Amino acid sequence: MPLNSTKLAYLGLGSNLNNPLRQIGRCINHLSHLPNTQVIQLANLYQSTPWGVENQPNFINTVVCIETSLTPLVLLKAVKTIEYRLMQRQVNQRWHSRVIDIDLLLMDGIVLNRKELIIPHPWIAERCFVIQPLLELSPRLPVKLQQQLTHFLKEHRCSETITPIKTPVSIKNRLKLL
Repeated sequence: MPLNSTKLAYLGLGSNLNNPLRQIGRCINHLSHLPNTQVIQLANLYQSTPWGVENQPNFINTVVCIETSLTPLVLLKAVKTIEYRLMQRQVNQRWHSRVIDIDLLLMDGIVLNRKELIIPHPWIAERCFVIQPLLELSPRLPVKLQQQLTHFLKEHRCSETITPIKTPVSIKNRLKLL
């Protein structure tokens, strides 16, 4: 059911610890229970090589589209709470192995540049594991971001760093995608 004053937001999900497929499913479950929020689309899942710190297990990544009436900063706080809960209060360093990572990528044309949150996410155009699933859900991107992606994709072969994997039935069932 549509929510009042809602916006579409795209969240990047990634995990490489404690059964990553299970963690992605758990994360989607938590997202679906946020107030005034519905998970409405899930991109395909991809296995990707680590980005930033390379000496760690491969990641499972995807992008979800949510419809929410939460403001960007309230949504950020909510997803950071989910990360904290799923990591069992473990605080990870940037780009290291993790139980779950949730990044707010885009939110219905909102441009925000604050210390705690930048929208669009500043590294979208540098990460194949974000680009591919995001394009599955949102082929119409802001013009500047589309130009950055086009330039990046001309120079990089994403197929060499990401591999599509089958989305488990358990995750599809959570979203009633079957």
